[in-house]
Amino acid sequence: MKVFRSIILLSALLLTSCSGVLYYPNQDRFYYNPGSISLAPTDIYFTDIVQRKLHGWWFPSITTPAKATIIFFHGNAENLTSHFMHLAWITAEGYNLFIFDYPGYGLSEGKPTPQSCVEAGHAALDWVLSHDTKNLPMIIYGQSMGGIIALRTVIDKRADINLKLVVAESTFDSFQQIARHKLSQHWLTWPLQPLSYLLLSDRWAPTHLETLAPVPVLVIHGQQDNVVEPQFGEAIYEKLAEPKSIWRIPNGSHTDIFWQHEKEYRAAFLNFLTQLDLNQSVRKNN
Repeated sequence: MKVFRSIILLSALLLTSCSGVLYYPNQDRFYYNPGSISLAPTDIYFTDIVQRKLHGWWFPSITTPAKATIIFFHGNAENLTSHFMHLAWITAEGYNLFIFDYPGYGLSEGKPTPQSCVEAGHAALDWVLSHDTKNLPMIIYGQSMGGIIALRTVIDKRADINLKLVVAESTFDSFQQIARHKLSQHWLTWPLQPLSYLLLSDRWAPTHLETLAPVPVLVIHGQQDNVVEPQFGEAIYEKLAEPKSIWRIPNGSHTDIFWQHEKEYRAAFLNFLTQLDLNQSVRKNN
């Protein structure tokens, strides 16, 4: 009985702690120097709606003119000094890249919560809009935890931006559902699945994913992903309206799409972008 009570207490603490199951920020460590791959991003500081000071890196396209701007909502853990590597290679292909840290990550002030992370997403889009004098097409790319933040952000802001594409990689669209799934994976925590609905809220999760249409959405999910299992990508894909695409990476894990597989998915992604009509804006007016 004492063990059971301890499990319930531990699960409750994990499910309600933003620094537990949901977020693993690091504010102190500088992981990778962009200079090591001959890149020199500009430090960007901007504020969100409650005046938290947030930090980002702006990587201009190495070739000009730029084709589009990619805003990267990075995944959980660490900070942007590790996550930028996921897409930094694309600046050599004619795309601007903006990556930012959520509250509590890296040099960004505050504490990460579902609400504060979405507010940071709003502020990041607003910063790009205010500095984009050419009204370049915008591509929103969300990876892992960044995917649920990105999806909610674009649903909120889609009428304001020249949005060309949304990419949802290795992600999920419900805090409650993924928490329930994780609790179901061990016999000790299996009975605690209802806690995912009692102690977690989807108030800041994306809803009505079909309303992203007519903006194309690309879902990418490794079929060997044991962090966010493939079923979560499938659930997102099913909820979307056309135009939508899904890449099921046969041997893909959670973060390896562009660095493993002999880098074939870099070429595939560039080809996918080429097929888009970047000269035509796709707007959704409410």
